[in-house]
Amino acid sequence: MAIAGKSSVSVDRVLSDWREKGIRNVRFELPDLHGTSRSKIVPIDHAADYAKNGLNMYGGAAVLDSRSDVVPGTLYNEEVAYADQLLRPDASTAAIVPWAEATARFICDASWPDGRSLGASPRHVYRRVLDRCHELGYEPVMGMECEFYLLDAETHKPLFSGYHIFNSVRNTWVPAIERIVDQMREFGVDIITANCEYAGSQWEINYAPGRGMAGPDLAFSFKNGVKEIAT
Repeated sequence: MAIAGKSSVSVDRVLSDWREKGIRNVRFELPDLHGTSRSKIVPIDHAADYAKNGLNMYGGAAVLDSRSDVVPGTLYNEEVAYADQLLRPDASTAAIVPWAEATARFICDASWPDGRSLGASPRHVYRRVLDRCHELGYEPVMGMECEFYLLDAETHKPLFSGYHIFNSVRNTWVPAIERIVDQMREFGVDIITANCEYAGSQWEINYAPGRGMAGPDLAFSFKNGVKEIAT
């Protein structure tokens, strides 16, 4: 997620600013093939060294299935002796996480210890697309219409039934919706509209589009943030 005014800011500068704000832990996040965040939490005193030298993580993390099972035959597991990858943060994705105590995050790029990129990593795939677009003289601008359901924490059933799209009463039926809107904006996701959707217990929240890599980074940030806030 490209943060306004941070495109040229270094990781060291970001970490210094976070220390002044009382941040204690830094997430090094890796998007997997399902859009799920895989991460390690690093105490901020160790974050600079890992940012410089790379943070080791199991190399097949990005190609786990949605249940976190190891998938054979992906070329990232038994074929490479289950080797570790190295995560290096993208400073432009720096963001304080409003719903987590004294925590901030970077989205990371992944490489093998010899410097080769992990070709199946979603950010690497999209960067190849970006490079091709730039060769053709285009700059991708991406926005998404995100819809989701909220369920009762105990029963795992919808909060209400029937058809309710744009119903003002249902728009803020639970405090979680306003929390998502407010905390996403603090997180750097520019929320522009929010409403209940057609089905029971379904909502739609939209945000401003992002240019280049910021497009998928915003989608990744929003998707995983909603899950955390609603949990």
